[in-house]
Amino acid sequence: MATTPAKSSTEPDEECPIGSKTALLAFSSMTIHGLASCEGKPIPFVFHRSTSFPSRRFTAAGRMACDDMEGWDSMSLPVGKPHLELELGKCLGDGRIGFAYVARVVAVLDRPGGAPVSNPPLELSTELVLKFVRPTNCRSLARESWFYERLPEAEGFQGAVVPLCYGFFTASTISLPGAPLDIKPWIDKNGEHVPVDFPEGQREYGDELPDEYPFNQYRDDGRTCRTESPWCEWRPDPKHPLLGVLALEKLGETYSHETFETDPKSRRVHPSSPFPHAPSDTRFISRRKDLVDLIDDLSAATIKHRDFKFNNVVRALTNVVCPRHGHAHQWRVIDFDLSERWSKKMTLDNDYFPQLIRYQYTQYNYEDFPVMFWTSLP
Repeated sequence: MATTPAKSSTEPDEECPIGSKTALLAFSSMTIHGLASCEGKPIPFVFHRSTSFPSRRFTAAGRMACDDMEGWDSMSLPVGKPHLELELGKCLGDGRIGFAYVARVVAVLDRPGGAPVSNPPLELSTELVLKFVRPTNCRSLARESWFYERLPEAEGFQGAVVPLCYGFFTASTISLPGAPLDIKPWIDKNGEHVPVDFPEGQREYGDELPDEYPFNQYRDDGRTCRTESPWCEWRPDPKHPLLGVLALEKLGETYSHETFETDPKSRRVHPSSPFPHAPSDTRFISRRKDLVDLIDDLSAATIKHRDFKFNNVVRALTNVVCPRHGHAHQWRVIDFDLSERWSKKMTLDNDYFPQLIRYQYTQYNYEDFPVMFWTSLP
């Protein structure tokens, strides 16, 4: 598929379930300088907002259906919003589906190539983080974007528990010159370009997401938002690989063994819990306060991270008070491409999953920090 799956909406922003003053609704497009070149000549890339990719419902309730239809559609895309001009900076690292870079904010314009905006829609840091996806994994980044939409700023998640997200953007390479493009994040230290297509055996099922695995605990429940999404049947086109990027708030260093040893606040749990059904026995009280609080926050949004580990927990650089805990967390959680979501309307799931997820990080090996946190196991 050569075209960019971007199902834009012309609905007014005030009809969107997330408020109009949020990072997710601030920008419709952006240009990234220093990202690509052709025969040594720099090529600025213009990206436009793209729709996210909804998930099936995660459930332990077996065959029980759920009439919870709200909160599963992709968010309506911002239309006619300002344009970001960015300059690509250094690489911060790579992961399963992509590469993280720092980007400097050069300008905020009224449209691509337009005039500067005198009053930008929100306060913006001088630097952002851009998560570039491998050309084979755009569906995964579209799914991660959907989870950020489920963690709205207005409810004290984005900016307080997870980084502010400025949206998922894509750019097609169809209209560019025929000479080979050099995409900086796609070239490794040996000068090799990442694959732009799956091997023969993977072409049909490449970039599978958790809700597509057979025998897993998922239900459609009659929702059509996933099957009607342009990402549902999307596959990479090796002739015209798609550029996909998620723009996020810049955070600090990742959690480390040194932090665990020297920062007691990050690992001490108060006996009280925002969940009345959570275990109260002192055997369940570990020494990981802020980390377990973050798990509880995600559970409040009915989200299981599935990859909660040290390098997906990053130091906060702002002091935004979490409305569920009444204080500012020192850390933020990132990387939601493998995450799962259940429904609050399903009592069985909403009682079971928060307890189970919290149990994994308080009861398992509670004298020491859980081994899974220091590994890459989901």
